[in-house]
Amino acid sequence: MPFAENIRGRNWEYQHDIAPSHISSAKKNYLNSKNVIVLEWPSMSPDLNPIENVWGIMSRKVFENGGKFYSVNALKTSTESAWYNLEPEILQTLIMSMEKRVYDVLLKNGKTFNY
Repeated sequence: MPFAENIRGRNWEYQHDIAPSHISSAKKNYLNSKNVIVLEWPSMSPDLNPIENVWGIMSRKVFENGGKFYSVNALKTSTESAWYNLEPEILQTLIMSMEKRVYDVLLKNGKTFNY
């Protein structure tokens, strides 16, 4: 929310999956108190959320070569590096794949598939 609140002149919508922490009463109350619009999202379609692909890409980068971290700061530094070094082409490809993703989810009646 601090990031979203610092960006002026935009209407924000929140998208999340059905992880228990995402659909808890506390989370719902918090989002309501901030007047955040929450998108309705099929419960079995993480394929409609490209950020999951981004997390996978980043995780592989952070832990490549058997990476181990002995401090929170080292893990944070590696994670930030992976985030800031994401190639724009990867993000563009994920965005451009959304139409096909939606179509594929509809064909599979909301069941997951691999992207």
